[in-house]
Amino acid sequence: MKLRPAYVILSVLLTFLLHTRAAYAQNARLTVKVIVSPKIPKNDSLVVMGNQAAFGNWFDFSKGKMTKQDDTTFVFSTTFAVNTSLEFQITRGSWYKTAIYTYGRYEAPKMPFIIKKDTVLTIRPSNWNDLFNRSITGTVKYYHNFEDHDLKYTRDVKVWLPPSYYKTPNKRYPVLYAQDGQNVFAPNSIYSGEWRMDETADSLMRAGKTEEFIIVAIDNTKDRWVEYSGTPEGMAYINFIVHNLKPFIDKNYRTKSDKNNTAAIGSSMGGLISFYMVWLHPEVFSKAACLSSGFAYDDGHIVDVVAASSKKIPGTNLYLDCGDQELDKFFLMDNDRMKVLLDKKHPEVKLMYRIYKGDAHNEYAWAKRLATPLTFLFGKNTGN
Repeated sequence: MKLRPAYVILSVLLTFLLHTRAAYAQNARLTVKVIVSPKIPKNDSLVVMGNQAAFGNWFDFSKGKMTKQDDTTFVFSTTFAVNTSLEFQITRGSWYKTAIYTYGRYEAPKMPFIIKKDTVLTIRPSNWNDLFNRSITGTVKYYHNFEDHDLKYTRDVKVWLPPSYYKTPNKRYPVLYAQDGQNVFAPNSIYSGEWRMDETADSLMRAGKTEEFIIVAIDNTKDRWVEYSGTPEGMAYINFIVHNLKPFIDKNYRTKSDKNNTAAIGSSMGGLISFYMVWLHPEVFSKAACLSSGFAYDDGHIVDVVAASSKKIPGTNLYLDCGDQELDKFFLMDNDRMKVLLDKKHPEVKLMYRIYKGDAHNEYAWAKRLATPLTFLFGKNTGN
């Protein structure tokens, strides 16, 4: 029996529609939405640069231009074949003007990204490389997404170089490893402010009050709470510094790599993990400055460990302090207890302990008193 012409036409049409739908289903639309800080220069435009022709194949800044929706929102949209591996960076039209992300609060694109369906990516940079760099006194080198196989998240690392670094090519320098790297130099950090460590260190060095030293600022991540405590994650974080980051720094910079020239600094939980660094690895770190340390919130109970331990850490310089307002009010008791323990059980430790009446638990307070621990750690006057 022959098919009627109407049935033939309908059959052909259905086949065409099915093939068209199948072909259409092989593509997926990617929409990139970037929410920027109001501090971005007024006339700047954003460009998505990446590994596809639509992204300029990493080099063509005429591609990937984003459409400005309002003063804080830019959008780019295009289609790719399903299962395409995408890698890209948000820029302001130059590789010097790339976006910087802060893990834990700001959203960063996770690369590579395999597109499987229509997707909207909302990205919120915390800063921009050029703007961040210009806010810093001195020279800073950036290492984005530094990774370690024992840590869940990558992190950015910033290396601040002292004034004479490029003027005296044969000179070597001590190194200070600083926790919460987002807060060390940047004026728009994820908490209440910045330490102004670059300005303070630079002024102390130029005044001859301290020797010159390198600062390695290590950004925190979503795992900050556990990485800065006496947990398995905290031990992995310390091992990352000792066995991964420090060898990298010593290889690529003119450092004095011995224990006598290696120090750690941090505040709150960052102060706690800095104490752990010098306690667990006195062969690597001989100095630590622990501001408003979170001994009270330590899952490893380091205060009890020090109380029960008979180990000694000769040649160690320790700075401890605490305010007496806000969260510091609750931290003060355990800082007092640690001070008493160190005085009693560790006369081999050179200890400075300060209580700052009226100081709260924030970057402003730590920045205000930062010159004291930096001078204690690296002061030229042996009476410090």
